[in-house]
Amino acid sequence: MIELRQLRYLIAAAEAGSFSRAARNLNIKQATLSRHILETEKRLGMALFDRKTRGATLTTDGAIYLRTAQRIVKEWEELNGWVRSTRNGEAGRLAVGFYTSFSAGNLRATVGEFGERHPEVKVHGFERDRDMLLAGIESGLLDIAIMIGEAPYPGAMSRPFWSERILVAMPEDHALTARERIHWTDLTGERFLLTERDPGPETRNMLLAKLGMPGYTPEIDMDDIGRETVLSAIPLSGRLSIVAESALGIQVPGVVFREVHETNGHMRIGFSGYWRADNENAVLRRFLDFVAVRYSLPPVSGPQPSSQQPGKEQS
Repeated sequence: MIELRQLRYLIAAAEAGSFSRAARNLNIKQATLSRHILETEKRLGMALFDRKTRGATLTTDGAIYLRTAQRIVKEWEELNGWVRSTRNGEAGRLAVGFYTSFSAGNLRATVGEFGERHPEVKVHGFERDRDMLLAGIESGLLDIAIMIGEAPYPGAMSRPFWSERILVAMPEDHALTARERIHWTDLTGERFLLTERDPGPETRNMLLAKLGMPGYTPEIDMDDIGRETVLSAIPLSGRLSIVAESALGIQVPGVVFREVHETNGHMRIGFSGYWRADNENAVLRRFLDFVAVRYSLPPVSGPQPSSQQPGKEQS
């Protein structure tokens, strides 16, 4: 059997035009190189080189054999390079699930920058509701799901990633647009429109917690429509909606956004990543490390149950 190193010796000798020069380039003895090439010729039953005083030139058979040898060595090196890249997460595939807008905000910026830094990684995005994302993590179809909140889920690892500002979307002719800052008390008595899909239910719970009081419950309409349709309906209905700042990338005529403030500043909502502890995709580990550096988070040192990973909300 012809060994890979013997093909390398053959290629080096052909390119150098001399056994002695090729041996120096490879940092081996000329006798070693000559012995391996001669052994290759014996196994093939053909002469690959015409040996002359001034050097060695390929025979006709040698030139044909060289082309095949060069292809084999190149493909072998490419294969090994791919294996190395895959093992350390520099190449491969990452399936990311989410249910918030991808038009702006930290999710878009993070995934986009990760893709730019690792062009050999194919990032696939999947927009689904929370239950479908968790099912995708469990089944292995998704490597990671990025969702609002920090709630633990059985069988899943988690950690807080980043936070975004909470905004109120309203018609451009609404009286509150004259204010740069909107406080929760300013929204008392307003009518809201939300989507029944995620994160609509979470947003509804937040509105009830912030605005609800004895004798008053905010009026919240929940429709089975997407977030873009919700925003499109605001100028026509006079209703308001609550969104994360990632929705700023959705340009809808007649809709303006204002930050929602609390007593200690503007309100933010946290996002967390969820993944299976036994996921061996090296790209996932590289992505988690990338997020940790980007948002100044502690590194993910090893598997821990999500319920044992409390963390501060990061901005």
